[in-house]
Amino acid sequence: MQITNAFTLNPKFTKCFVSDLPQYTPLLKVHCQSKDDDLGVRTLKSGEQFDFSFHINFAMTTLFHCSFLWGKKHQSFDVFKPWGGYCGNLKMFQNGYCTWLMKDTGIFLALVRNPSPYDFQPVYAWL
Repeated sequence: MQITNAFTLNPKFTKCFVSDLPQYTPLLKVHCQSKDDDLGVRTLKSGEQFDFSFHINFAMTTLFHCSFLWGKKHQSFDVFKPWGGYCGNLKMFQNGYCTWLMKDTGIFLALVRNPSPYDFQPVYAWL
């Protein structure tokens, strides 16, 4: 017998960032970090993605913040907080997935592992 979405005391959270920006425009730069880990700057072409996974620390204070730069447009926000935010209040004791889609019209989010285009909701505008 195989159990899916099994109960786990230390769930894994996966963040995925996908560039759906027009070709022949500036590349997307993604920089994510927590208090303890700087994941560096990743440069994505249209159609490319960057993802990372982590476990919440014992004190449940894990926070990941990312900044995004696309030509002269930018945005910056917390991509994970254990209590609150768009990707924090997931089902407790289950692995969590957040997929961020960067489009020329803004930044969109889906809270499922393999999202379809219909799963994405607009969350942030470019500044």
